[in-house]
Amino acid sequence: MRILIADQDTEHRQKLVTLIQKWGHTVQEALTGREVVELCRKKCPDLMFVDFTLSGQSGNEIVRQIRQTGGHAVWAPIVLMGKTGSETELVQSVEAGADDFLVKPISDGRLMLKVYSAERHLNLKEEVFKVAHELVVVNRALQNVITQDVLTGISNSNSFEEALEQEWFTAKRLNIPLSLILLNLDSFQAYNQAYGASAGDEVIKKVAETLKLSLPSGDAFLARTTGETFAVLLPKVPREEALKIGETLRKAIDDLKIPHKGSVCSDHITASFGAATVDADHFTKPWDLKDAADFGLYQAKHQGRNRGILVPATEAIQ
Repeated sequence: MRILIADQDTEHRQKLVTLIQKWGHTVQEALTGREVVELCRKKCPDLMFVDFTLSGQSGNEIVRQIRQTGGHAVWAPIVLMGKTGSETELVQSVEAGADDFLVKPISDGRLMLKVYSAERHLNLKEEVFKVAHELVVVNRALQNVITQDVLTGISNSNSFEEALEQEWFTAKRLNIPLSLILLNLDSFQAYNQAYGASAGDEVIKKVAETLKLSLPSGDAFLARTTGETFAVLLPKVPREEALKIGETLRKAIDDLKIPHKGSVCSDHITASFGAATVDADHFTKPWDLKDAADFGLYQAKHQGRNRGILVPATEAIQ
């Protein structure tokens, strides 16, 4: 540990320094309250012994200034030392932020008790911080499992539904449009049957990456909701622009030219999408927008696949 001894009594200070160094700790020395506070601002010691009257300054006031520096100084143990140790002085010291008050000269046994106690608490603190850090890491991993699609790394259906609800309330409050694109790969079950599930997973990952790269910069939110279906939430995007973005995404997938001999509409992987925009006049609940885009996707499939359908805003309300 790094231990500070702030005492103008040279003989007493040297005694404490010698003993503490003998026990294997690093010692810093100070003769004024100003030195003590400056040391704490730079790199606060792990334990401090401070004279109750240091260069004419009250030890209680020095303690208050130490605590106000923040950081490590907020919790580092401070022991005040004085020639008398009345109950009143002890209470005042504790109220100022000190942890204990010892009467000078401090015996070897009492000094050892304070040093070893502080060392034990420091070790416990470090162990707690270590466990806390491990918990943060685990929590982040769990958050990824909860909010991210394992295969593609993009958001999953849980985070999409949360985002949809949040953006719906924002759009309603600010009276701005909110668009949604639901995109599904055509004849994908046939692809898995022909090429295998592993090849299908590779296609899903490739499509997800392509969609990410093809989306416009801004607040667009991309998620894989189920199997070969992707959702793109577009805050502040009006109907006509939503259709253009959907076409851009569809074409980006088409341009990959991934062979698909089992497709009913092409010789390679294609996608269909439904798009919908619900403005403030037609909002009733968040899922209306999802239902409308899903209806557009159904129409696109029914009309031959590899295309997109923009659903009128009024059709968001069934």
